[in-house]
Amino acid sequence: MEVRLVAAGGVAAPIVSGHRGQTLGTRRVLWAWGLIGLGLPLLTWGLLHGFDTRALHITLFAYLLTAVVVGAIGGVQPAAAAAIGGFLLANWYFTPPVRTWTIADVDDLFSLFTFLVVALVVGYLVGVASRRSAEARRARAQAEALAATSAHNDPRFGPGLEGIALRIREAFSVSSVGMLRNTEDGWESLAHAGSGDIADPDHAAESIPLTDGVVLVLSDGRLSTDDRRVLRAFATQATQAIERAELEREASAAAAMAETDRLRTALLRAVSHDLRTPLAAIKASVTSLLETDVLWTDDQTLDFLRAILEETERLNRLVGRLLDAGRVQAGAIPVSFQAIELEKVVETAVDGLGPGRSRVVVEIPGILPPVRTDGALLERVVANLVENALTWSPTDSLVLVIAGPVDDRIQVRVVDRGPGIPEHLREEVFQPFQQLGDSSRGRGVGLGLAVARGFLEAMGNDLVVEDTLGGGTTMVMTLDVARSVPAGSSRERE
Repeated sequence: MEVRLVAAGGVAAPIVSGHRGQTLGTRRVLWAWGLIGLGLPLLTWGLLHGFDTRALHITLFAYLLTAVVVGAIGGVQPAAAAAIGGFLLANWYFTPPVRTWTIADVDDLFSLFTFLVVALVVGYLVGVASRRSAEARRARAQAEALAATSAHNDPRFGPGLEGIALRIREAFSVSSVGMLRNTEDGWESLAHAGSGDIADPDHAAESIPLTDGVVLVLSDGRLSTDDRRVLRAFATQATQAIERAELEREASAAAAMAETDRLRTALLRAVSHDLRTPLAAIKASVTSLLETDVLWTDDQTLDFLRAILEETERLNRLVGRLLDAGRVQAGAIPVSFQAIELEKVVETAVDGLGPGRSRVVVEIPGILPPVRTDGALLERVVANLVENALTWSPTDSLVLVIAGPVDDRIQVRVVDRGPGIPEHLREEVFQPFQQLGDSSRGRGVGLGLAVARGFLEAMGNDLVVEDTLGGGTTMVMTLDVARSVPAGSSRERE
């Protein structure tokens, strides 16, 4: 068991090893052998032409230094080769009789063999130290890479499979990393990082199966056993990411189905009750007018016709809200911004409420500047809010619609004297078909507030619920002042 303490923070350096898993890397080893092949001959030439060839100790120290440098660069084997090469060159060129392998002086013989032993030992120790230093750096990089796999979302690389692919590419210093899924039409790319696509696992240098039909592939690089251990940790993270994404898709689909079922149930309830009520009233009035056995007075006939008109308008509003709610749920609401006189929009919305108009008081100063909005959508918002206030207010109370400047915007408030909305339920009332306490005051299907907020959000505004001083609810919306609205400026909520 190996335990390493590392600082979390991502991969600091590539961890891919050199050829055949060499710790020091192929480039460093080649540099060491190159120094032996070129450095030793050049050093020998320099010693022959620049120093007294009888000073054997200077020659041996120079060759010893070369062996130490070679060992620091390339490790134990190049260091041993440099030590042996220095021993042979010193014997041939600098030990009398020169240019022979014979050693005439016993002191020279002792010096040469002492140099060989010391050079081999020192070169070995330096090479081992270099290798262990490289192993330590490599172990730290591997540990950092393993620590990085514990984070699902590294801010440097981003979330999901693309982020994991980028982390693998940086960790192993490869040109391309991909995740492929096997389909009926061939291999499909799920994620990719780097240059050049990998279209088939057969064309990859490394491949690891993740899930059924999904493979992690690397374009180049020859990995050691330790590298593959780290790569398997990344593969495990990628597998978890794939499974997590699949579970999220299934959960989202299940939630969408549950929401659809809830809306369908609520719609059926609305159709069975709230839509049938005005139809029943209309049918009763028409049936009464068609009765041939009864002679209705002009006033009675007029009452029937007024009832038919009122219930028809009510039915029209209900159907309109159902259609508006469908547009809000679908997220497709065309918006055409214009400079609109707020007072005119509010008056038009209130006038369309029928008999309830007498209970609404509008207080909007005529000096207010135009607002930047969609007049048709804002009219429906105001109508829904006022009708909702009338529904929940006592019949002997008034609904107040006031507006005024707040900072550099225009705030519109619809004030009622109803039962109020508890703070923990203020978001729930904006859900489709949702009514306070799941009980109705006799009218409506619970769509007015949902449609109002949906339209306001499409126009870039919001709807806030506040308490009315003395009891009741105040709906607050804040609109932008129309400074310069180009003609035909429009957008559609996506």
